[in-house]
Amino acid sequence: MNGTVRSLAFADDGQQLLSHGGDGHVYHWDLRTRACIHKAVDEGCINGTAICTSPTRNLFATGSDSGIVNVYNRDEFLGGKKKPIKTIENLTTKVGFLKFNNDAQILAICSHMKNSLKLIHVPSFTVFSNWPPANSTLHHPRCLDFSPGGGFMAMGNAAGKVLLYKLHHYDRA
Repeated sequence: MNGTVRSLAFADDGQQLLSHGGDGHVYHWDLRTRACIHKAVDEGCINGTAICTSPTRNLFATGSDSGIVNVYNRDEFLGGKKKPIKTIENLTTKVGFLKFNNDAQILAICSHMKNSLKLIHVPSFTVFSNWPPANSTLHHPRCLDFSPGGGFMAMGNAAGKVLLYKLHHYDRA
């Protein structure tokens, strides 16, 4: 890469690796040949801070130090279409992490600088208005993961706590 590496994500069952960082580009690496197969500018990004791929393999999301999150269709991106399918502007400070749930219907976006965590409904690209729960204190979220069945979401914070939430829409843990 031509800049610092700030985030990595595997794709295609570990056959490819995506990297994002200080030069505002997204790199696609073929791990079988160990070569960069595609490089493109992340639209509107000067410094990339986060990247994640969806379990459904067709989407990836990038975050920047300005709080912008772009969601791309990976096949279209590799095919030459460099425009994101959606730009999410709900964070105002550096994106700390991104995570899709097990069926890529939810995208969690976080900025620990402003104590902000948003859940995005991916099919409609709308922010869940009931998240975070009323009167909850997140204490600067640092990391997040969804259970394999999608029934739970765990969030770790700077206060040293792991908060566990039940997602009632999903039956399995």
